[in-house]
Amino acid sequence: MFVTSATKEIQLSVHGTEMTFTTNSHALAHSVESLLRHFKCQTPATESIPMQFTAVQQRSDIPLRISGKALLLHSGSGLVLGCGSHTTWRCDIYLDQGVLFADFHEEGLVVIDSRSQSAQGYLVRPEDMAPDIRNSFVHFAMTELLKRRGIFTFHATALEYQGKGVLIPGFSGRGKTTSFLSLLRSGYRYLSDDHPFFRVTDSGVELLPYPLKINVTDQTVSYFPELRNAPPSVLRAGTPKRYFYPEDLYPSPLGQSCTPAIILFPSVVNSPHSCLEPLSKKLAMEMILPHSLLVYEPEVARQEFKALVRLIQDTDCYRLHFGRDVVDLPWLVTPLLDNHSMKKAS
Repeated sequence: MFVTSATKEIQLSVHGTEMTFTTNSHALAHSVESLLRHFKCQTPATESIPMQFTAVQQRSDIPLRISGKALLLHSGSGLVLGCGSHTTWRCDIYLDQGVLFADFHEEGLVVIDSRSQSAQGYLVRPEDMAPDIRNSFVHFAMTELLKRRGIFTFHATALEYQGKGVLIPGFSGRGKTTSFLSLLRSGYRYLSDDHPFFRVTDSGVELLPYPLKINVTDQTVSYFPELRNAPPSVLRAGTPKRYFYPEDLYPSPLGQSCTPAIILFPSVVNSPHSCLEPLSKKLAMEMILPHSLLVYEPEVARQEFKALVRLIQDTDCYRLHFGRDVVDLPWLVTPLLDNHSMKKAS
């Protein structure tokens, strides 16, 4: 049975950008409160970016239509491993006179209006969607709006240690989350397991927290006793991976905004010991670009590219050949932060 609730309004403050999320879906409101729990605030701002998401019964109930004159910018799909692999969403991105349309076909439509700085979403029966799928629609809308305010993100893990930031970009299977956890359990503080924010200020690049749950494979769990021994109430069942919240396992895990110091590009190797290979700025830039999110508007793309260039210029970049000494990674990484600080001071 399709059920909507009374309109729920959630106030958010995302690194100085005020947002108001409204929805008629109890399931979607619950997802947003979980996804963005660290950004919730109680007091409505005088100027706030609106994000309005409406639950509908079927695709034909969505009142907006994409013009035949709209320009198709991108087509893609997502895959979730459930009871047999199946495509969970298809997405076509259109641009029409400054308005971005993300057409998710039978699952809904998300509209980003650059002129009014607002987002509208229509999701078909969101209560029947997996929570991660509901979250992905909100994440898309929020990050698109933040890009227009100079706050960008990419696919990476991020930590903070004594005011210095460590970024670890990487695709699935490259050791990104495993290396992240090796540092986190050793006194580094959590910024994000998947999509850290960053922006350029007058003093340089600033790395910003975006705390999310941490998804882990069985292999990653096997490396760390605190994960192997965690009860199901902490290490929870998910699709396709299990997940946990860092505050449930590690003391004071959430870090503060900081200056990025090093970037590690991990690759798992069959070796007893990990090692580091310094990278040129040119190669590091080529390696980080595939991890940045798709950008659909030329001016936003230019600003994001400039921010990435500045990020690479201001950090020391390495290829991490990640061996079997998983828990010893901090011994390799922490001296890099000390070296970076000494170079900046000299």
